Amino acid sequence: MSGADPLSVLRDRRSRAALALPAPPRETLQEILVAACSAPDHARLRPWRFIVVEETAREALGDAFAAAHAEREPNAGAADLRRTRAKALRAPLIVVVVSAPREHPKVPFWEQRASAACVAYGVVLAAHARGVGAMWRTGWYGDAPKVRAHLGIDDGEEVMGWVYLGTPAGAEPAPRPAAEPPVTWLG
Repeated sequence: MSGADPLSVLRDRRSRAALALPAPPRETLQEILVAACSAPDHARLRPWRFIVVEETAREALGDAFAAAHAEREPNAGAADLRRTRAKALRAPLIVVVVSAPREHPKVPFWEQRASAACVAYGVVLAAHARGVGAMWRTGWYGDAPKVRAHLGIDDGEEVMGWVYLGTPAGAEPAPRPAAEPPVTWLG
């Protein structure tokens, strides 16, 4: 995929639900993260950070997910908690994209969070450009105190996404049908 037409990268990217070993090597991951950091960033605040969860750290994250689930739903059964724990094992590597906005006289918090969302999308796009499968997930786990404590997420920060990375497995996703963008032309 290296050297692909940038518009093709945008058009052809698909979420990969099935991700297997191997995870991208650290050099490739570093390249992906650096590319993602080219997102729009008013005042160069870099209002985001990454937490990379790999190897056995995924199991510990799964335990934090399960503990948060048990706290949220005290009647959750063992099978439910096993499924929750397994969410951290969906891929060989997870990049947690954390929005870390701060006070600035010209850049409101919403714009800083939007920049962090662009960074998360940049991770997905850069992964695709390098032939790495990616799936951007969200969910309430990023708000759960047990998960936040486990990951060291501070007050005022929020999880923009859990970007699962690995080798694409399973069937190739179907191409998206071409769509006309909803545009209002003023002129």
